[in-house]
Amino acid sequence: MCRLASLFLLLFAIVLPAQAKEPRWIGPLVESAQSKTFAPIVLAGTRENAALKAAGYVQEEWLIEGAANIYHENADGSLQVRSADVPYVTQLVIVRPRDPRKFNGIVQMGFAHPQFANGNWGRIDTLVLRSGMAYAKLVIGGDPGTRQRSTTQWPVATPLLYKWYDPSRYAAFSWPQDDGVRWDVIGQAASFLRSGSHGGPLAGLKVRGLYVSGWSFLGSLQRSFINFGFHDRYRRTDGGPVIDGYLIGISAGAVAAGNVPLNSVDPVKERGRDMLRVIDSPVIELTSEMEAITNIYPMRAESDGVRGGHRIYELGGVSHSDSGVEGQATPARAQLAARGHPGIEREVTCSMAFSDVPMRDVAQAALVNLDTWVRGGKAPPRASRLQVAEGTKNYNRDGFGNPIGGIRAAQLDVPLVRYGVPDLAECGGKSPGRKLNRLPLDRATLMARYPGGSRHYLAQFDARADALVRQRWLLPADAAVQKMEARAFARLAFKVVK
Repeated sequence: MCRLASLFLLLFAIVLPAQAKEPRWIGPLVESAQSKTFAPIVLAGTRENAALKAAGYVQEEWLIEGAANIYHENADGSLQVRSADVPYVTQLVIVRPRDPRKFNGIVQMGFAHPQFANGNWGRIDTLVLRSGMAYAKLVIGGDPGTRQRSTTQWPVATPLLYKWYDPSRYAAFSWPQDDGVRWDVIGQAASFLRSGSHGGPLAGLKVRGLYVSGWSFLGSLQRSFINFGFHDRYRRTDGGPVIDGYLIGISAGAVAAGNVPLNSVDPVKERGRDMLRVIDSPVIELTSEMEAITNIYPMRAESDGVRGGHRIYELGGVSHSDSGVEGQATPARAQLAARGHPGIEREVTCSMAFSDVPMRDVAQAALVNLDTWVRGGKAPPRASRLQVAEGTKNYNRDGFGNPIGGIRAAQLDVPLVRYGVPDLAECGGKSPGRKLNRLPLDRATLMARYPGGSRHYLAQFDARADALVRQRWLLPADAAVQKMEARAFARLAFKVVK
């Protein structure tokens, strides 16, 4: 009887998550001339750092030490613990108002990409700095591809870069070989930031909301976090969710890359037909025309309620790597390039500007709408899907050559160019990658659309931008910047001197 009881207890312990020790903060880590933060949110000497200082913000680097579980998925989709209490020490970099009284109570949380530790600050920066939010970037491991491409001399996977970059500063940094530890690490870090009662960068501050956003792999990461059930596991003391809402950026669940594996050991399952799980926090999925065309299977229906809230947004005129803002610095890439890392290739430049369709601005408005949704129950606007020609994998296009449908940014509804891939000769013989450029139109086409020239075009552009603000697709400050940019483009297109 004793042996049977012991066997039962053993099986029970395997199935249920073990109680890991509570994580703790380490930091903030002090910088010096000889010891600098690797992969900060903003890098010294850049316009992004100048903007941070002008807004009265401070940047800090912390480490989180804890223990988390690695899970295995059963045939019925339930999870069991494969390895319990796996120790980790990972990095979290945060920017917040220097004056605690200017913190508005909202934390925007993002992650470091598994390759080269890149983050998504450039997709959210002006919203955070204008509003008094805090933004935190958490390291959540690598992936099989980046680990395979890594060498001792030239690591590629994010967790392998830290000791390579500065073995003294990051002596404590420790991430297991199996990246499946990431799910509990995300939940624990979000819980710590949300509570503000465990010391750390938000100690003593009242956090009223925490939202997660991420792009590409980091968008897919959110879908898997939800679908594996980890959103439901992490609760506040009042029973509510630790994470109040999600913005899944440029990730299509219908393709393999749209879903992140549970661990680094089990065979990767095909999950393209899996719909997004219904949770008690709203989710917005925002894709460019590159990902939208791959949504070949049914997607979860849109819903207006906070519980199960869901929106699908598709934006033409942009591709996977377009934010709508040129020249943004990527700190980790710059630091690695300065060390001569061969994996960091020079950015391709073209004679034609990259797309100005404002993916970043649409995302920032969506994040504001998420908070309005959660706090007041007012659902965000809905948009049509991009139109796909029947029986093809191509979009229906307007007379300018731009996709029809989706979110109708002013740049698309009041067009000045066609958005597409230029000839390689325009980019020094190299492909610009997953970006679109502003391809000029002949003057006859422009004058047929805008007989009054520049003044005619700008009147229509301004009216459309104002409508987008009223409809909650754009924030007023972003619309104002777009109007200024439109004037610069109009001078070039219509050859206006002043």
